[in-house]
Amino acid sequence: GLDALATNDFTAVFPNMLWGGLAHYNSAYLPRSTEFTNYGDQIAACVSAAHARGIQVHVWKVNWNLSGAPQSFIDSLRAANRTQVSQDGTAMDWLCPSHPDNFALETNSMLEVVRNYDVDGIHFDYIRYPDSDYCYCSGCSTRFQSQTGLTVTSWPADVLTVGSLRTSFLNWRRAQITRLVTAIY
Repeated sequence: GLDALATNDFTAVFPNMLWGGLAHYNSAYLPRSTEFTNYGDQIAACVSAAHARGIQVHVWKVNWNLSGAPQSFIDSLRAANRTQVSQDGTAMDWLCPSHPDNFALETNSMLEVVRNYDVDGIHFDYIRYPDSDYCYCSGCSTRFQSQTGLTVTSWPADVLTVGSLRTSFLNWRRAQITRLVTAIY
């Protein structure tokens, strides 16, 4: 693998080492994957092998998305109202970006990588909402109103495409994502 990359003048790799609810290393914040359990710390192994060949390692994190996370972890997040909800109330296995505990989870999991490993960078992926149909959880309603000072009369109708607060809501959503990137930076 890495020998072939070095021979062909690759200078960097971007290995996917963590998701919103799964880590391939000894995370203090995220559930550890079966790859970690069966084969050990994948970041440590990758950094050691890549750096020995002059190849940089930029760890790739899939933000917010809970794909691959243990069901018990997802269930606990859902029970705590920390996962996203569509405008019609359908739950999705993504962390709600406005929830303070999710902000802390994303921040801490990324910072532990750059603090504990000699990585050359960290890559944000899925640093967005899945689409415009998410997130309309009750926590978003409360946090949107609290943080903007606006009053929602009908949730989520007031913030949907034809709603009077749509622009303000979109700006607030964007600020949730920017806030995480700024904190990690």
